[in-house]
Amino acid sequence: MLRFHATIFFSRPVRSVTFWGFKVSEAFYYVQANLACFVIIGLLLFKINQGIDRQTSTIVLRSLIIVLMSYFFTDSMWVLLEFGIIPRSEEIMYFSTIVPYILIVCSSYFWYVYCEMIQKNSLVMTSKGRLLVAIPVLIAIIMIISAVFSGVVFYFDDQNRIQYGPLYGILVCIPVVYMLIAAGKAFYRAFNEDKYYDHELYLVIGIFPLLPLVTGVLQTVFIYVPILCYGATISVLLVYLTAMENLISMDSLTQVNNRNQMQRYLLKKMHTQTPGLSLYLMIVDVDHFKEINDRYGHIEGDKALIRVATAMKEACQAHRNRFFVSRFGGDEFIVIAEAEYKGEINWLSEKIRANVKMLNEKAGAPYNLSVCVGIAEFDYSAPVPIPSLIARADTDLYHMKHNRT
Repeated sequence: MLRFHATIFFSRPVRSVTFWGFKVSEAFYYVQANLACFVIIGLLLFKINQGIDRQTSTIVLRSLIIVLMSYFFTDSMWVLLEFGIIPRSEEIMYFSTIVPYILIVCSSYFWYVYCEMIQKNSLVMTSKGRLLVAIPVLIAIIMIISAVFSGVVFYFDDQNRIQYGPLYGILVCIPVVYMLIAAGKAFYRAFNEDKYYDHELYLVIGIFPLLPLVTGVLQTVFIYVPILCYGATISVLLVYLTAMENLISMDSLTQVNNRNQMQRYLLKKMHTQTPGLSLYLMIVDVDHFKEINDRYGHIEGDKALIRVATAMKEACQAHRNRFFVSRFGGDEFIVIAEAEYKGEINWLSEKIRANVKMLNEKAGAPYNLSVCVGIAEFDYSAPVPIPSLIARADTDLYHMKHNRT
């Protein structure tokens, strides 16, 4: 977020406007834009506070929204000062310069932490890690406050115009670096992660910090047009809505794709064949799952399902961009796999079974946990609908179970 508008304002004379009514109307338009953005993200804050989600990432997003709302308020105060609607004094000048600086730096920090939390960066998951990441922010705040006495960042000359000190460049770089790093890491993960449902989210997270950054630059060019507030508001709404959509597309218990997301992915693959690869659907069914639930309870049954999902994800890491793991319903999972030959799918099936056994033994569960896998290949020359393909895999699953009894 580059718009240090208080700095730009005090580096030039107050705008000369002939008619008071024109000043009021232009200032009102600017304040109205900030007020609209204030209300929009304020409603989002209200919705977040009303929800039951108390994850750390949600708390960070809430903090970001509060900081942005405060920034919109100080931005409105700035334009009233700019047009001479609010009388200026030395104290007001320093206040209207220092507070927006601090809010900008803090918002870039919360932007970065939220992006990293969504991407599950272990460093920002702990209080100690977040404090470590906040060191540049603390340095920046000390620099900003010390400017009142030392002038190392900025100071005002005899004509009450701001002048930049020797450390001003460092102050500008801190929020910019936070947001560029957050965007760069998100774009990298968008094209390298194996989780299908995360790709869109990572792309949005990459845009998330860039949008206010770009609109901040534009704001420095079109200084009296309220661009930054719209960019920041759209960015917050975009990442929030995308995160909610991805939560809807993910199975809450096992943390793999859900049935709807599987159907979307499979439909896409059925219409577009990857050169040199065949498309397979694998149904993974937990053996004697009802007995586990009846004898050891549903909580233990949930733990068993989580182990199966984990075993499948670990088995699919070998070719992460070609294997798609999802929960179909109950104790059934589906893997959509692309492979050069059937033997690779058979290997994956055995790997899943071996992983399930290993993870269950490692957990010390008081029961045996195993799975059976049914496989069906999609024929691009004679395509069938999704239910028919699943039925073929289900038939193969039945034969596999029958042969094992």
